[in-house]
Amino acid sequence: MSDLKVYDSTVPGVLDSLRKGEWLVPQFQRDFVWSTDQVSSLVQSVLEARPIGMVTLWEQSDNSLLGLERVSIPDQDPVTKAPTLLFFGPQVEASKKFALLDGRQRCTAIAMAFGGFRAMHGLYKYSGRYFLDVKQSDPRKRVKFLRESDIRRQGLDSDATCVGQGLFPLASNIPDEPILSQWMRYLQALERSENYPDHILPDREAIQQRNKILQDAFEGIVKTKLAVYVVPEKYSLADICDIFETLNTTGTKVSTVDLIHSWLFAGTSNEPAGPFLLRDWFEDLGQKNGAIGWSSSSDRPELIAQIVTACHVALVNKPQPRAVGRGRAEAITSVKSGDLLAIPTEHWKNVKEQEDKLAKFLGDAQYVVAQGYFPWSVCPYPVSVGIYVGLRWHAEFDRPDIHPWSIEDLNSLFRAFFWRNALTRRYDQGFLTQIGTDIQHLKSILNTRPNSISSAEWAQKANEQLDFIFEYPVPDTEELKDYLTNGSQGGALQKALALPMLAGARNDILDPSISLAYPSTEPIELHHIYPKNWCRNNRSGELANLLDPQKAGRDLINSTANMMPLSRTSNNAWRDANPAQFIEAKRLSFASLQKTLQPIFIDDDCFKFLALGASGMASFWDRRAVLMASDLISRTTVSF
Repeated sequence: MSDLKVYDSTVPGVLDSLRKGEWLVPQFQRDFVWSTDQVSSLVQSVLEARPIGMVTLWEQSDNSLLGLERVSIPDQDPVTKAPTLLFFGPQVEASKKFALLDGRQRCTAIAMAFGGFRAMHGLYKYSGRYFLDVKQSDPRKRVKFLRESDIRRQGLDSDATCVGQGLFPLASNIPDEPILSQWMRYLQALERSENYPDHILPDREAIQQRNKILQDAFEGIVKTKLAVYVVPEKYSLADICDIFETLNTTGTKVSTVDLIHSWLFAGTSNEPAGPFLLRDWFEDLGQKNGAIGWSSSSDRPELIAQIVTACHVALVNKPQPRAVGRGRAEAITSVKSGDLLAIPTEHWKNVKEQEDKLAKFLGDAQYVVAQGYFPWSVCPYPVSVGIYVGLRWHAEFDRPDIHPWSIEDLNSLFRAFFWRNALTRRYDQGFLTQIGTDIQHLKSILNTRPNSISSAEWAQKANEQLDFIFEYPVPDTEELKDYLTNGSQGGALQKALALPMLAGARNDILDPSISLAYPSTEPIELHHIYPKNWCRNNRSGELANLLDPQKAGRDLINSTANMMPLSRTSNNAWRDANPAQFIEAKRLSFASLQKTLQPIFIDDDCFKFLALGASGMASFWDRRAVLMASDLISRTTVSF
């Protein structure tokens, strides 16, 4: 491909190409799948003027029949309420078009962070904006994603409030404002006292520091280069498919797990027991109680690598790291890719020899936070479980005198830490780096245990220390009720709201012989208590005030408060009728179902409201949300 063209573009250049419709996505490509964390990581690289990779374009002729469209994200049609795609930029035709063959994810991320591209409906995970936190001392934590509901609640729709809180929108709130004008406006706003609480300017040093952070960010935005490769239009679609199939099968995209696998194989190939086959071990580990649903060679295999790395971070007596392209070995302090690669073969072998303990510690972590087993896929920030496993590893394999605390102390502390972390969404930014620091935080708190006369005294001090660690407070009961009764919150918060119910599920309501405890033959699923079909068919009259999201001001039907674990068989029978019909027809009673219902937050009062049919809906949802919110808050406190 000697006629390949190569040039570079900047963030403003990428936005311009996307807005003009010059860079378009082939319709056969996968959807935008990046998480908000991944977008934040790319933004962090831009602000620090680090390389952000490349895109590959395919030049299109005027008579091209290739289906092309602008970059898009999921949203909801404001009129029909049906799921739809939201496209970036005005629907205008460009004089010259290029198919975006590789780089759709990073281009969409740039449009979201710097172009203000976001879902309009608040229930979608991309409904939010990215901010630069100039009050944050750690440069790695300055990019913050806030959902629209949080932006409105904190008043961050106003530039003055943003300045006062030190949070600057990366995408201008003024339509079509040039990048230079936007950032000059920010610099000027720093110096105006009316933008701060009580009209009092921060001290001069703080103003200068914030000024420097803004200037550095602006330089990163305008100077960061994105490499652009352009394939000429003479190549056919068959040629393009062949080119990319070859790239994908010749190892250009090698995962961290693949590299670890190769190094372990090479380092153990001559041992009597044979080579360490990492992916095979992942599969074997995933068959053990506690590790089921957590260890797999194909489903997020890096998760176990991160947990094994957390064990190394937590240990005091441990084998030395491997040198990974850094000239010399450096201390492993996080679970980021570089540190995963630095884990020495000896540590991997030690963990494999103690794999039963690893599986047990994984299972114990699940019971500590949710009183039951559950897979990583329903866990908010599943990597954070590595903190618990790492500290158990430290307690098991380091000298007893350097961990003067009990497993009960750890269990109580980690439960509170896990739920505070999940409900405040603290790990939305930079969690791979933060985990190493948090292991040391919790160690420090645990090591104060001998200084307290009683468990209660230590618990009080531990809670005070957790308060110091967490930047934002745990949501109160009313705020959690709001989350629990308003559709899906998305992301880690939604998983946090549903986890106690999923892990606590024991048996199916309509057929108690069916076990829903994980792992079971039934998939772990939540279904609507007041079924969607029934709600849709009865959304009129007085019920419209509850069942119509526009009139209710919230989506009660798809809220966590309207969900419960059901087998698929039972859901097929349940999904078209009011629950009161089943209660009457099946002669169900709370007394007979108490052990099934209480773990999923349906008490005697809730059951009575269900039995009332439509007239009990509002009371049911309110009562159940209170039970759920109270339970979640109770989990955030260290107690005995």
